[in-house]
Amino acid sequence: MKKEEKNEFRKKDRTKFSLAGQVLIFSLLAAILTGVLSYILLRNSADKRVQETKEELADQLTEDIVGTIKGYPAYEWLLTYWLQNSASLDVEYKLTDNTIQKAKEFSKRHPGLVLDYVTTEEVLALPAEDQKLYAEVIYNQILSLMNMMKETYKPSYLSVLVMNTDYTHGTFLLSGASSDQKRGSNYEDAYIIGVEADSTQGQRESMITAEKGGRVLVTSGDYVDSFGYIQDILDGQHVVVGVTYDITEVRKEVEKQVFNVMVLFVLLQGILAVGLFILIYAAAVRPIERIQKNVWKYRELKESEPVLKDLATINVKNELGALSGDISDMIVSIDQYVDEIQTITAENERIEAELNVATRIQAEMLPSDFPAFPDRKDFDLYATMDPAKEVGGDFYDFFMLDEDHLVLVIADVSGKGVPAALFMVNSKTRIQNQAGFGKTPSEVLSAVNDQLCVGNESGFFVTVWMAIIDLKTGKGVAANAGHEHPVIRRADGSYEASIYKHSPAVGVMEGVPFREHEFELHPGDRIFVYTDGVPEATSSAEELFGMDRLIESLNSHEKDSLEELLPHVKEDIDAFVGDAVQFDDITMLGFDYYGPDGKQ
Repeated sequence: MKKEEKNEFRKKDRTKFSLAGQVLIFSLLAAILTGVLSYILLRNSADKRVQETKEELADQLTEDIVGTIKGYPAYEWLLTYWLQNSASLDVEYKLTDNTIQKAKEFSKRHPGLVLDYVTTEEVLALPAEDQKLYAEVIYNQILSLMNMMKETYKPSYLSVLVMNTDYTHGTFLLSGASSDQKRGSNYEDAYIIGVEADSTQGQRESMITAEKGGRVLVTSGDYVDSFGYIQDILDGQHVVVGVTYDITEVRKEVEKQVFNVMVLFVLLQGILAVGLFILIYAAAVRPIERIQKNVWKYRELKESEPVLKDLATINVKNELGALSGDISDMIVSIDQYVDEIQTITAENERIEAELNVATRIQAEMLPSDFPAFPDRKDFDLYATMDPAKEVGGDFYDFFMLDEDHLVLVIADVSGKGVPAALFMVNSKTRIQNQAGFGKTPSEVLSAVNDQLCVGNESGFFVTVWMAIIDLKTGKGVAANAGHEHPVIRRADGSYEASIYKHSPAVGVMEGVPFREHEFELHPGDRIFVYTDGVPEATSSAEELFGMDRLIESLNSHEKDSLEELLPHVKEDIDAFVGDAVQFDDITMLGFDYYGPDGKQ
């Protein structure tokens, strides 16, 4: 090897070591960054779960307390009574024997009343002493339940209070706390009955919202508040249930645990990064160097044999070993590339020549000499077919059954290309043969349908419009098997679509009946038939040419002869489509009826 080549390889070798170092640095940085991002995401996710859990608990506690209070029929009287007589009530913060004794005493005095179902009317009928007894029993029942809820679900704050009209100031009716908490007025402690407190701006807004919607959840900083609206009492004052959770400590614990996990994760990632560096150096750097040298040698010298021998000795059992084999295959493929191009070029030329022959054969099968019947003065006709590919699936046909009867056919085979063209030839031949037996259009299509269904494994079908016209009388019979509606122009009118029910397409199913439609032409009338490539011609804006534009195009060339009309319609279609690719064959056939006396 020359000195310049060795220097080039040393330079590339240094690049490999630099790359390995870059992989190590990148892996370490990725480990740190992944740890930081994971820490943030996990912390936020855990914090969100904590918040959502506390919000659910606060909302449920609020709902339970509101439901408990409203469960007493006389709850409005109770709330008012507690507020007005708080100083004289015998208050207990848990269910004691004294409370139970009071309940028994009330039941003994009024055996017809059940404590939990006493109505306002029944309470008002009681003596003042018994009203107080009833209020103390119910008060202690609810307070005992609130204490149990607070001890079970650990909210920081749980109360029922009466707020003034603008929610700035309130008086506590009930407050739940665990049994070992002192009674006082600090935020963390349980308020006793009758204690007054001011609310914050956020609390006021939340309680106003609760008044409208029943309950509202508010999360602010380290606190989760739930407010539930019960009732307006005492000239517009409001009874509100409040539940508060302080999630500061929970958040700190979550953050600590997540941080410890992330530190361990980053350390493990660092160890993996070092191991990855060693693995890359041992299993990748050296094989890459040999592969690069051989690629350079083949690029410069264009000699494949020594390169292939050297690449075959790279036996690493990883992707680089596979890469070495792939490069060997690629070199072999490159050597064969020129021969393959020559073979493909010759094959394409052969296919193109065959398609040209097929196009010519198809064109020769369709009547193309016009005027088609130069000796006839009682009618004229003209037809064109523009395939979307080299060969198409559309076809038209016309022939005389006898001196007085003319057959017109236009059809469209499903699909495109050579298979459709072969099916077209088969369909055209069978229609002409069956018509020669003197059958009506429906009988012709029925017979051809049954014949085409036999062995039609590819599922081809053909839409057909076929008419037999009596040239002496102008009367005709037509059958339409799933084809486009014909257009008729009367001698004294404009072009109009002739719409009637279709029959199914030919070749779909054996034994299908086909309808016939009778019509009558008068001297000067014209029939225009076409395939779906005309109305379904699509512009670059994905808009169809459509029947309206077709009728408009025909009427704009009202004075044209058939030889002039069909090319003009094609020009209008091309102008509408613009640069869009023609995706379907465009076939048209026109027929002018002059009557027995000939063209006037």
